[in-house]
Amino acid sequence: MSMRQVVSCGILWVLAACGAMAEDRAGPRDLTPVTLLQAPAHPAVEIVRDGAAKAVVYVVDPQPSENLKVLAAEFVDVIQARTGATIERVTEAPAAGQPAVIIGDCEETRRAGIDAAALPIEGFEILTAPNRVYIVGSTQPLPAGSNQWAFWSNDGTAWGVADFLERFAEVRWYWPTELGGRSIVADKSLVVPPTHYRDQPVFRMRRYHPTHEWNKLPIKAQNVDKRPIPFAPGVVPEGLKTIPMPTFIPLVRGGNSWPYQVKCHEPQGFHRRHPPEWFEPHQEMFQLSQDGTRDYSMLCYSSQATFDYLIQGCVDAWDLGKPASATWVTPTCMTVSPGDKAVTCYCKECRATMAKAGGTAVRGGSTVMGLFTKRICEEVKKRWPDKKVVFLPYWNYQGCPADIEFPDNLEIWSCTVGGPMALRQQGGTKQSTEANLRAWSDKIGRPIALWDYSDRGSGWTFAPVQFPYLVQDFYARHRDVIIGTFINGESPVDWTTSSPTIYIWMRSLWNPDLDVDAVLDEMCRRLYGPAAGTVRQLIAVQCDCWTKSSWRVPLRDHGGMPPEVFREIWTPEKVAALKALRDKAMAETEADPVARRRLLYWTWTFDEFLKEAEKVLGGAAAPG
Repeated sequence: MSMRQVVSCGILWVLAACGAMAEDRAGPRDLTPVTLLQAPAHPAVEIVRDGAAKAVVYVVDPQPSENLKVLAAEFVDVIQARTGATIERVTEAPAAGQPAVIIGDCEETRRAGIDAAALPIEGFEILTAPNRVYIVGSTQPLPAGSNQWAFWSNDGTAWGVADFLERFAEVRWYWPTELGGRSIVADKSLVVPPTHYRDQPVFRMRRYHPTHEWNKLPIKAQNVDKRPIPFAPGVVPEGLKTIPMPTFIPLVRGGNSWPYQVKCHEPQGFHRRHPPEWFEPHQEMFQLSQDGTRDYSMLCYSSQATFDYLIQGCVDAWDLGKPASATWVTPTCMTVSPGDKAVTCYCKECRATMAKAGGTAVRGGSTVMGLFTKRICEEVKKRWPDKKVVFLPYWNYQGCPADIEFPDNLEIWSCTVGGPMALRQQGGTKQSTEANLRAWSDKIGRPIALWDYSDRGSGWTFAPVQFPYLVQDFYARHRDVIIGTFINGESPVDWTTSSPTIYIWMRSLWNPDLDVDAVLDEMCRRLYGPAAGTVRQLIAVQCDCWTKSSWRVPLRDHGGMPPEVFREIWTPEKVAALKALRDKAMAETEADPVARRRLLYWTWTFDEFLKEAEKVLGGAAAPG
């Protein structure tokens, strides 16, 4: 017997002591549910008792994945931070009498009954036994060929470690640890009662970009404002020069097991690929401008030469073993993705196709690209039946062409450039964007990948932009439509000013059965101490400003915040309320340096927002 509920260390311990079934209770409301299984009967497993380490940790794989490397190191660090004890990491399987946390699939875990090969991709199982905690992820194989340019992996074991630490060591990772975003409940002991549960992500693509070291500090806070803005004194530790994303994103289970990765805007850089004399005889494969010149940064998608060029890349990569030059081809698929601009070719064939489609830019561009992609799919299916074609609808070719049917080897990565998440608070934008996503999913008969932008809105203003309920609601309603999201984050405010929203975004990608209010309540309680209630009110007002305001002038995805829209979102009254709550929280944390540091980090852009409001509202904002 099993049921979908949350496991909690504290709850399980009480239930074990009382002899009750763990399945009969729920745990921390801020965590997503898991599938509880019948827990075995045995004494609790002591990891640390009264500040002394009792167990060791053994990572089975001698060459763990990059994500598991991060989580294994975090396991030792979190236990030390929680209990003060340093748990030893061993390289050999521990003896039966030695309490241990066994991380990964091995003969011992299989004897215990965990079938890693049967676990769903990125799924994991956590089971206790006498002197043992087993954390085992799926070992189902994925297609070969993953690399740094087209990455996928089955990292269920890493996600199991993350889950164990959240539920039993009571850690949360709200933003990078180095900047105060990790919260751990201190306890001299860590004792795990009999436990057995499984979990897996709802969405297999949960990618946040960038995953590399973020820009040097200080850093600009707006896409349109190039000024670097220093954090308040004491917020950034001495010597920290960048925001360390590579060791943070795995903690919030940012991963991907979907092996059909888009190669965005490829091929590009033709002048780097070919000598000058190459272009003249190949000019017919490039987009024709209205003035009769060729745009050598953009292909013509009615041209047979373009078709032949892209297919030759498949031959080079898949048949001849020369993939280096075919940047639009991966071991599993090839991509159709025009350059980063609209499809506006003025050649005879493109103009005829656009006219037949109705002459509008969107319908015309969508039809040109749809017909070309269909031809590519047919050719790939005929010559390489085990490969896929990825198409990235974007710019003026986002629309799903109702009258074009595609072979079954097409994968869609739909870009929400016309309706990114934050702007879908507008009814019309939400309706049209979501209808198009469903149309594409229906067209290919399965879920599609989503390319979304987290910096729309928040990257255009210094104001606090929060929309966590919008995020959770979207994923709860679209679990049958998408396989996940590539979040294109171009602004550091994602994990600073907008950290509540982006944290809930990542949590919703794991499982949208999420209590947003509980997450925000717990975040404020853990991070802001005596100011928890005030900060919770502040977040509520921030959410209301963005998602409950009515914009008479629609906010488009044009890279800026028009003053007339700013005035409707952040009225003088709202600015004054935000300032009063911020100031109150600052006063409440005066004697709590940890909470104060976190508050200063989170409100990094707030004073710049007040200046912006003063300018836009003409002196009516934020009375002193």
